This record gives sequence, structure tokens and C-alpha cells, in this order.
Amino acid sequence: MEMEMSMKSSNVHIGTHGVPECSSDSEPLIDQKVETKQTGLGCATFLSKLIFSWVNSLLSFGYSKPLDLEDIPSLVSEDEADMAYKKFVHAWESLVRERTKNNTKSLVLWSIVRTFLKENILIAFYALIRTISVAISPLILYAFVNYSNRTEADLKQGLTIVCFLILNKVLESLSQRHWFFNSRRSGMKMRSALMAAVYQKQLKLSSPARTRHLAGEIVNYIVVDAYRMGEFPWWFHITWTCALQLVLSIVILFGVVGIGALPGLVPLLICGLLNVPSARILQNCQSQFMIAQDERLRSTSEILNSMKIIKLQSWEEKFKNLIELLRHKEFVWLSKAQILKAFGSFLYWLSPTVISVVFLGCAVSKSAPLNAEIIFTILVALRNMAEPVRMIPEALSILIQVKVSFDRLNNLLLDEELNNDDSERNLEQCKVNAMEIQDGNFIWDHKSLSPTLTDVNIEIKWGQKIAVCGPVGAGKSSLLYAILGEIPKI
Repeated sequence: MEMEMSMKSSNVHIGTHGVPECSSDSEPLIDQKVETKQTGLGCATFLSKLIFSWVNSLLSFGYSKPLDLEDIPSLVSEDEADMAYKKFVHAWESLVRERTKNNTKSLVLWSIVRTFLKENILIAFYALIRTISVAISPLILYAFVNYSNRTEADLKQGLTIVCFLILNKVLESLSQRHWFFNSRRSGMKMRSALMAAVYQKQLKLSSPARTRHLAGEIVNYIVVDAYRMGEFPWWFHITWTCALQLVLSIVILFGVVGIGALPGLVPLLICGLLNVPSARILQNCQSQFMIAQDERLRSTSEILNSMKIIKLQSWEEKFKNLIELLRHKEFVWLSKAQILKAFGSFLYWLSPTVISVVFLGCAVSKSAPLNAEIIFTILVALRNMAEPVRMIPEALSILIQVKVSFDRLNNLLLDEELNNDDSERNLEQCKVNAMEIQDGNFIWDHKSLSPTLTDVNIEIKWGQKIAVCGPVGAGKSSLLYAILGEIPKI
């Protein structure tokens, strides 16, 4: 091996001994799929999907014996991580081409929207049916109680009310179960796609980008941020359905009680106004908590990688104190976030009782007729208001965390990648030499004034054994990284 000094353009040709064709790094090690039985969802009929009878066989089999891994049916093709990842990458690449460098905010969010929009429209339809079914239940109860209090009642009208009540409950039950199932299913595909995207991205990060996203942070992206993306469809639909259910319940109360219900909205308005600054502070706490968590995981990873040196130097206590200090910083932000969540929960758990007292008091003071149908309707409407009032603070908290995770994943996926032009894998050019560098000039950081390696010329024959020798700092590791194409060439 010889190195010559001359300033020319660099060309890197790398061949692999014993491989008949140049294969991609992304090819799986095992290309044969194991034959497993398909899940019943793939071949289920419309009625089976409607009432979820396709899962009965698996449940009965699990009741008869403990399930083993081979007993679990494989996913349908549309639920596989590979399919979800391909759809996400297609949407991501099209958005990157469409947008300019100065308009790259929320690319992950819009890629998710493009990929999973159709199925989430269907989920929104299920959620809308369930919300309307819950909201109109006080009106059906009002008609039912009013009918039962009549001295002379029409039997057909009574049967109609009963049929509407049964149909409403059936629609509520079926729509809620399909909403829950499909939102979790969509979230699973989102999580799988983003986990695969993060894994593929960390394989292609450039050297400067790897200093910004270390091993501990990559683990956090997969374990924490991608998991939160899986919860996003569920909490997104919870948020708007709770708001809609709250509005419909208020409209029904106004229709029953009249203008006397207006003072009852004051406690609800106060709770909403108090939640605005709390949500902003909570978002900041979540962002700082994730930064502190990344710092702790980064330090833990570096300490574990250097454990041999730490043991030889008896530095265990020093680094233990360092980890505990970083953990304490993480706990500080976590405790602040939990205190804010507790404040929001206390506020919204207290509000239904206060609102009920105010509504009933207003009904009495405004001389509203407090007969049986009025009282039952008010109580059911207030019960319908209690669920969204209690769920909204938790939903806002989760959506704030999701916003932080979207930003973190967006920064990772938009970060600098290795340039594929820095190395070429061409079997036709590698028949004589296994690896060849001609007039190579490489630099770790383009902001640096002097290149890391200059005028490198190497030819390595097939089967030839090579040793790279030199003092510390001579550039041995940089040369190997240049061969791998992980140092940008000039």
C-alpha cells in the first residue's frame, strides 16, 4: 500500500470479496419468510368485522391452553411495519421535494397525515357517531320519562321511543369499539413506521450529525418519541370528540333549562382560562424533561462503553454521582410537570360538581319547571359533560408531549446524511482491485480550514492482507472511515 501526495479529485471504489453481486445494506439477513397462519381479520366478512367475531377463535384457543409464539397469527400485510414504513417514506420524500429549506417545520406531522389520513377519516366517522349517540341520550330519556308520566299514552309512540333508545345504545357501543380498535391499530402502524425511519436514519447520519444524536438519544427517539406517536391518533380523536360532546351537552341544557343555564357556564369558562397558562408551562416542562433525559442517557451510554477504564482508575463513585446529579435534574422537571397535571386534574374533577350545583340553582331561581323529565335530563346531560371535562386536561397534556416528540423526530430526520457519492460500490470496476482510492482528500468538518486526509492513493488487491500503522493522531481511524465512506470527500 502506498500513499502519494497530489491535489486531485477523489474516487472511491469498494468491492466485497466473495459476494456475487453488490447488495444493499438494507437487505435482511434472513430472506425466507416463516410460514405462519394469517389472522382472521384478513379474511373476515363484513358481519364478522362489525361484531368482532373474527377474534373468537383465538380467544377460545387461548382459553383452552396458554398461547405460544407459534399460536399467534401473523399480521395482515397492511399492518406490517415494512408496509407502513414504505408509505411513510414515500410521503416524507414527496414533502421534502415540495418544500424549501426554510419551510421544513412539522414535516413529520404532515407525512403522518398524508400516510394515514384515509383510515383516520374513518376513525373520525366512528367517533362522531359515538359522540352524537351519547349527546342525544338525554333527549331520548326526556321523551321516555315524559311518555311514562302521561295519563293517556299512545302505544306506538312508546314503542318508537324504546326502539330509538335500543338503536342509540347499539350504535354507541359498536361505534365506540370500532373507534377504539382502529385508532389503536392506526397508532401501531404510525409507531412502527417511525421506529423504522429512526433506525434507518441513524445508519445514514453524517459524522457531525452523530455528535448531535448520540446512542442514548437514538434510544429515546425509538422508545419514548415513537411510542408517543402511537398514542397520537387515540388522543387526537379524544380531544375533538370531548369538545364536541361538551358543546352538544351545553346546547341540550340550554334547550331544557333556558337562559337560566347561562351562569352555569361561568365555572366551565374559568376552568378553561386557567388551563391556558398551565398548558404553556407544561409544554416547557416536557421539553426540558426530554433534554435532561437525553443528557442522562448519553452520559450513561458513554460510561458503560468506558467501564473498563473507570474500573481500572477506581472512578466508580465519581461517575455514579454524575449520573445521580443528571437524574436529579430530570426529576426536577418531571416533578414540575406532574404537579401541573395534578393541578389540572383537580380543577376538572371539581368542576362537574360545581357546574351541577350552579345549573340546578339557576333552574330554581329562574322558575324553571323542575319536574321528573327536567331533572333527569339535566342530570344525564351533566354526566355527559363530566367525561369530557375530566378527559380534556389529560388529552391536552398528551398532545403537548406529542408536539415535543414531533419536533424532536423532525430535527433528527432532517439532519445531515452521509453523501452516497463519497463511495462507490461497483462490481465491474472491482474485478482487479478490491478497494481503490485515487487522489483522495477527506475532511470531517467542512468548517475546518485544513482537510483531515490529503492526497490519499490506495490500491488493495483481492485476498491481500493490509496493516495500517502509524502513531497516535496520524489518521489511521480516519482512513478506515474514509474507506467506509463516512468522511465527506472534498
